[in-house]
Amino acid sequence: MELQTTYNDGLLTLAVAGRVDAAEAANLQKDILAQISEYDDVESIVIDASQMSFISSLGLRVILMLKKKYDDLRVVGANPDVYNVFTITGFCKIITVEKALPNVDIEGCPLVEGRKDVYQLTEDTVVKVFAKGITKADVEKEVEMAKEVFVLGVPTAMAFDQVMVGDRYGLIYESTQPMKIKAQALGAMIRSLHEQKVEPDGVFPYGHANVKKRIQSLKPYLGEDAVDSLVQMLSVLPEATSLLHGNLTLDCIMKQNSEPVFTDMGGVGYGHPVIDLAHLYSSFSEEQRGDYFDEFLDEYYDLESDETIRRNRENIVLLSMISDFTSLTSNGEPSQEEVESFKKSFQERIVDHWDEILSRLRFKMDFNEEIRRLERKKFYLDGDVNIDWVAKELGTNRHYVSDYFNKVLHTTFNDYINNLRLEYAAQLLREGRVAKSQVCYDAGFNNDHTFRRLFKQKFDCLPSQYADANK
Repeated sequence: MELQTTYNDGLLTLAVAGRVDAAEAANLQKDILAQISEYDDVESIVIDASQMSFISSLGLRVILMLKKKYDDLRVVGANPDVYNVFTITGFCKIITVEKALPNVDIEGCPLVEGRKDVYQLTEDTVVKVFAKGITKADVEKEVEMAKEVFVLGVPTAMAFDQVMVGDRYGLIYESTQPMKIKAQALGAMIRSLHEQKVEPDGVFPYGHANVKKRIQSLKPYLGEDAVDSLVQMLSVLPEATSLLHGNLTLDCIMKQNSEPVFTDMGGVGYGHPVIDLAHLYSSFSEEQRGDYFDEFLDEYYDLESDETIRRNRENIVLLSMISDFTSLTSNGEPSQEEVESFKKSFQERIVDHWDEILSRLRFKMDFNEEIRRLERKKFYLDGDVNIDWVAKELGTNRHYVSDYFNKVLHTTFNDYINNLRLEYAAQLLREGRVAKSQVCYDAGFNNDHTFRRLFKQKFDCLPSQYADANK
């Protein structure tokens, strides 16, 4: 019998290999207690039984002893013989015991183009293989997050089976292939993701906190000053509730049944969209950071002014350095050579330009993004929409909304709404698909006399004359 342990943020994993017979049970208990004593904040215990060939009644008592001390305890990876012991003895009623996952052999299976972790298993299926150190809980989280995002209407690849690939976890998906997505299509797809608003106390974690955790992982390698600088850069982001992918790169968008879908959903959360956009930019090639990125931003920010897009582009590029540096620990323990290279780069890119970075890294607080979101949904076609409704939709009060229209858009709310409705009415009249008498109401007006008066003011003719002139 052998025992190996790993510890991560309150979770202690105990990998037990071999036979836990009566003679070995006492040794197991002694070894486990010795391992637990090394940590002050063990909250959960996972017993990895994937290499356990037998467990005796005395071995079960060791697990029961742990269960009394740690309520959050479960056994994973039990082969059929070991699982039957837990079932027959009734232990499955008091302890969560999970059967071993089926093992998949990927020898001879080609990597899917553009991915270093996805293999073509059969003509119709692929398997994503997780890195060493990724736990079953991490894999299950990715599956659950994908389900939650899918329910919101976001195109997402859905795993249909969990497996083992050697000593690593894997997920089986319907066949996905890389795709060269055009910049405009990418902008529309990601904008649609970020337009989803998330309840802060819901199932999704706070994305800013996830990024901060990645930054903190750099402390042993780049030092506390570097970590403090990156955290300070992150802190300029205003609070927001947009749905975030969390690990967004072009590789995370694959083709499934000829449609683009998001993959790798383990980092899903909520927060400011720039978190995703900066991570995406960090993954771009030098070529993609030129015209491709500009075309992407033009579509993503849609109706925003050139100045707003320019400012956001600058913020994204600056904050992408956080992703650049946190990539140091993304694949496990970095080499000394990698650490030295990152230290030099940090000095040249951050330390030597710190004052300039802080002076340029600014986020203007306004309602532009949210107002454009409402416009895309044609909210103005509802005749009952008023400034109070908009204020509630934006999570603020009517005073701030009114101030925004007056000082930023240089118009009143009523003039803004009426202008959108008149433009839509003119479109209906040009298309000729709606009866002239119905256009007023389809465009959101409640009074035909008011509609005709405002229409004449804007277009210098009555609606009927406009329709005849545009036949």
